[in-house]
Amino acid sequence: MTMTTTGTGTGTGTGTVDPAEAGSDVEAENEGAAENDVAAGPRDALRLLCRDARTADGLPWARAHAVFDASPDVADVVSRQDLEDWLDCGLLHYPVLNAMRGGTPVPPEELTRVMHVSGDPRGGYVDGAKVRAQLAAGATVVVQNLHEWHRPAQRLCRRLARLFSAKAGAVAFWTRAGEDGLRVHRDDGHLFVVQITGTKRWYLYDTPREAADWRPGYVRDEDLAGAETVDLRAGQVLYLPEGIAHHTRTLDTESVHVTVAVREPGLRDTVELAVRACLARIPDHAALSGTSAEREEAADDLLTRLADALGRVDRAALVRDVSRRAAETRGSR
Repeated sequence: MTMTTTGTGTGTGTGTVDPAEAGSDVEAENEGAAENDVAAGPRDALRLLCRDARTADGLPWARAHAVFDASPDVADVVSRQDLEDWLDCGLLHYPVLNAMRGGTPVPPEELTRVMHVSGDPRGGYVDGAKVRAQLAAGATVVVQNLHEWHRPAQRLCRRLARLFSAKAGAVAFWTRAGEDGLRVHRDDGHLFVVQITGTKRWYLYDTPREAADWRPGYVRDEDLAGAETVDLRAGQVLYLPEGIAHHTRTLDTESVHVTVAVREPGLRDTVELAVRACLARIPDHAALSGTSAEREEAADDLLTRLADALGRVDRAALVRDVSRRAAETRGSR
């Protein structure tokens, strides 16, 4: 087991969900684990990810990046063969599978084909030959929303969502040797990068400590500082706290990695939920009418009553509700 930290900073195969089964055995399995998962907290979630559960106790949650050995279930969440099967035997549709080259999206017509379904032509289905051609030309192939349709990723993300009381989603990235990935960017969540095959070099930059100091998306070169490199090998996980700017380069062999993003509920979510609960007590037909002075008086009375109502909000119940809503939210964003 290794760990390093720094203070700077739809297809076929055994892994694909059959819709007829998704509401039965998968749900039953997850419901069986839910009792122990609910409100457990980050440390228990980290133990689920580490090969040696004791490693989780030393991980710098939300403070700095770290590299550790993946638990078997995490290391095998997606295989190289899964990707081949999805191209050859699957029903993936753009943009569930998409690609980026030089920081620019590859047009869908360069990745897809028309399929005849019950005699009707339907466009947008992934064409394996086209995707492989884009891969060979240096594109990074991206497979989205694994937590929605790929059983191992679904199981993992549902457990992590409960443990972290947060939204969890998974995306796979496939890049040939010697190619860069996406341009330098920041993500709006904590990232766990699971290296499936090959070695990928990550370039990391200083993390803004205040939310007002950064936003998700691409980062300008002049805003970058504090570059550090991490070489991530198959079977390892790279943890990146929210806000670390990064980009990647695949080394001497092609790379497949899966990124699990954990997005915790925000303070704005908490405020909106609390205010919405208070506003529910005000009739929709209540008008602000009269002279300017009368309207100001009515507004003052309303704000006074709102402040009083907010002061009496059950904090514990509010936090539980925000956390539950976050963990139940589905989708990559």
